[in-house]
Amino acid sequence: MESPLTLADRPGCIALRGQDQAAVLKACHAIGSLMELWGFKHIHGVMWTFLYVHDRPMDAQELKEGLAISSGLVSMTLHELIRWGVVTREPTPGTRRERYRAEPDIWGAVAKVLQDREIARLDGAARELGEAAAALSPEVSGPRHQIEELQGLSRLAVGLLGTLLQAGTLDIRRLRRVQLGMGIAKLLRHSSKDP
Repeated sequence: MESPLTLADRPGCIALRGQDQAAVLKACHAIGSLMELWGFKHIHGVMWTFLYVHDRPMDAQELKEGLAISSGLVSMTLHELIRWGVVTREPTPGTRRERYRAEPDIWGAVAKVLQDREIARLDGAARELGEAAAALSPEVSGPRHQIEELQGLSRLAVGLLGTLLQAGTLDIRRLRRVQLGMGIAKLLRHSSKDP
């Protein structure tokens, strides 16, 4: 049986202690808080950041020790991060142990999440809003108009995210014309005239 090593004793590991270790963990928790805003678990951001900052493959034991979390939480979190494509698995030659590395392309990781989660949710909302508008009685025009504006907003958001993902940047020239109180229908009419 392998003798337990501290994180700092492992080959290739940068020994972070005291103030440095606290600073890295603070950064991990900052990203964890941002990830919570997107509906992910705090630990997803913490573990991805820990791997990203260390910029080398780490095994589950290193993650457990470095983040002071249980083996079960390490395993579950790694499984979820791998499924999202933001962490990759790397075999360790000569052992059955696997190591894990954060996806180094931050934009690629964000784009994958936006594509897989956010665009799907916005598409679903636009579809449901369309169904809701269609289900209204023909004589009910006020609510239909308002629901159709909300559907237009959902479609606009899908288009903006799609443009952002394709180009890697977002051209907001059209959005600069939006003023407080401008209806979505008016915004869509203007946006179709832009070059």
